[in-house]
Formats: sequence, structure tokens, C-alpha cells
Amino acid sequence: MPKGIPLTEEEQNRRRHEVFNASLSLFLEKGFQETSMESIAKAAGMGKSTLYDYFRTKDEILVSFMEDTIDHLNARAKQIAGQDLPAVERLHQFLQAHLAHLLANKAFYIKMTYEVQRLGLESQQRIQVRRYAYQDLLCKIIEDAIWEGSFRAVNPLLAARTILALLTPAVYTSRPTGTPEQMMDEALDIFYQGVMKQA
Repeated sequence: MPKGIPLTEEEQNRRRHEVFNASLSLFLEKGFQETSMESIAKAAGMGKSTLYDYFRTKDEILVSFMEDTIDHLNARAKQIAGQDLPAVERLHQFLQAHLAHLLANKAFYIKMTYEVQRLGLESQQRIQVRRYAYQDLLCKIIEDAIWEGSFRAVNPLLAARTILALLTPAVYTSRPTGTPEQMMDEALDIFYQGVMKQA
């Protein structure tokens, strides 16, 4: 915990987010490896020793940011999943929110995916726990769609992973065939209908 005058939990969270914002700006501008803790502290408007009270390393900043980001996604996903709506409608809202997140953080994921993958095992596991919880929320919506008769009986977890993967080319492509929203809807139509011509 930061030294000196005790900070409230709200104040600590605010300072942590100031560090996140300063760090990410530098990571995207200079690169992860080229950014020093000293430059992060300066950009965040705090002394280096104060920064170390919050985060010991750049890796820890990155892990904490990922945890915070996925927690936010999970909170939104829980709201969507808990609505009294048909499963297919909840699924579409879920994926719209996911697409919006990818678009809002496109530069981060393009430049930082490798850095996230090179984190240590413990850090990877911290992130995985949250990613799995997110996948499970989508999985439950798909299970509801099966129960309601909108989907045929499929492996819901594999279906959830497949649907999430479909959104990647709607965001990260050099050959767009429409807006990201249009490409997502078309990819989902392919997923729902399949590509084999029905007899």
C-alpha cells in the first residue's frame, strides 16, 4: 500500500488508473521494452518510489490492466446475460459489446498481444481465470439458445470460442468487406446457417 497519508480505496483505484493510462500511452508510443518505470512515473505525475508502491514491474502493470479490462467486460456481459430476453437476442448484444471493445482497444491489442503472451505462467493464469469466466458467460447464453430450440445441440463451449474468433477478422483485416458491424453480422450468418447447401 502507498506510504504517507493513507488513501481511500477510491483514491487508490484512481491512482492505479492514472498509471494504466500513462503506461499504455507510452507502451503504444515507444514500445513496451523501450518504456522505463521512471518514464511511467513521470507521465503519471508521481515519484518512482511511489509507482513501486503500486506496481513492482511493467509486467505487473500490464497484467493488472488486462485483469481490469476483462473484469469490465465480464461485468457488462453479466448484465447482458441476465436480461429477460430470448437467448439469441442476448447473444447478439453480447457480441456487439465485444466488438465495440475490440474496436476501442484495437491499437493496444495489435501492439501488445506479444507482450501479453510472453508473461510468466502465474501472470498468464491470472488473466486466464477471467477469460474463462467470460467464455463461460457466453457458453451459458448458447446453452439457453439450445434449450429454447433456437440452436441445435452443439458443444456450447466450443461454439462460444468459435463465435468469439469470428469477430477477429471483422476488426483486424486489411481487406474489409464492409463496416466491422456488417462483417460481424455476415460472419454470424455464416456461423448460424453453415456453408453447406441444404438438400
